[in-house]
Amino acid sequence: MKKTKVVKIGNLEVGGKNPIRIKGMLKTPTSKIDLLVKEAKLLAQEGTEAIRLAVEKEEDAKIVKILKKQISIPIAADIHFKPQLAIAAINNGFDQIRLNPLNISDKKDIKRIAQLAGEKNISIRVGVNSGGFRKASISEADLAKQMVEKTINYIQLLESQKFFDIMVSLKCADITATVTANKIFSKQSSYPLHLGITATGSYLEGITKSSVGLGIMLQKGLGDIIRVSLTTDSVTEIKVAKYITQSLNLRKFGPEIISCPTCSRCRVNLPEIVDSFRKKLDEIKYRKPCKIAIMGCVVNGPGEAAQADLGVAFGKGEGVLFRNGKTFKKTSEDKIIDDLIKELKEYE
Repeated sequence: MKKTKVVKIGNLEVGGKNPIRIKGMLKTPTSKIDLLVKEAKLLAQEGTEAIRLAVEKEEDAKIVKILKKQISIPIAADIHFKPQLAIAAINNGFDQIRLNPLNISDKKDIKRIAQLAGEKNISIRVGVNSGGFRKASISEADLAKQMVEKTINYIQLLESQKFFDIMVSLKCADITATVTANKIFSKQSSYPLHLGITATGSYLEGITKSSVGLGIMLQKGLGDIIRVSLTTDSVTEIKVAKYITQSLNLRKFGPEIISCPTCSRCRVNLPEIVDSFRKKLDEIKYRKPCKIAIMGCVVNGPGEAAQADLGVAFGKGEGVLFRNGKTFKKTSEDKIIDDLIKELKEYE
């Protein structure tokens, strides 16, 4: 796929040869400032590279000043329906504003926003979601085409004001329509794409749809920044986004754990071991990229463990530790966590 142009959110470069960026969304009500700041700090600690805040009223636009005293990552304002809120967000210091062509469409308003954004040197994301199209029956292909057409027309209006710091998002609850829309747009424009699947459903459904949809698009070379949208807490969204990009070898955030699904041959409580080990890694904040295999039996266990940087293959009553393809120690179920952590610290 062709390279997109580079557009910034504050000091964060998106597009071009930059890595796939990860964006988060603040979910705490804006009336609860202390909790909102706490959430923003947690997102920053988890590794989000930009944060979005929904701005529903004039007072919300001022919150960016409070947040910027606490975190150093760029902050985008999510604007709908009221163009005056976009003006307020720009004037209060947001690093990007999101405009929805389906509910902010007056040409005079758009031109005024573009002129001010240009003066303040902030970017605009043109974000179209399928929920704005209220036709009861429309095919995925037609929906995708209509979304792209609406987006292109909006971009042309911004460009008429000599404004080119633009990002684009085309999101649907349907994976096929989302992929199609982003493919069509990428053939017509080089503006960077903000990817996501919207309204994904409950926890497991949401993770599955986000992983499948984003995985397809990223594998096709589409996308420059992603937002995972789940009906759960915002920190989990960032964790999932990191796992998706790491599983495709697009980013490296820390250890990758390979573990088998277990079967009747497994003689240890592997789910508990893997879960405890992951929690221990988080506890000690181990971030070095490496591959760790924790395998439950002798069928594929030794092979997977030998191919990892560090691994264990369990048999009956004991396990064998591997480092860089070679066995070096025997271990047991009750000692494996401590043994792995010790070896990882030496690996550093």
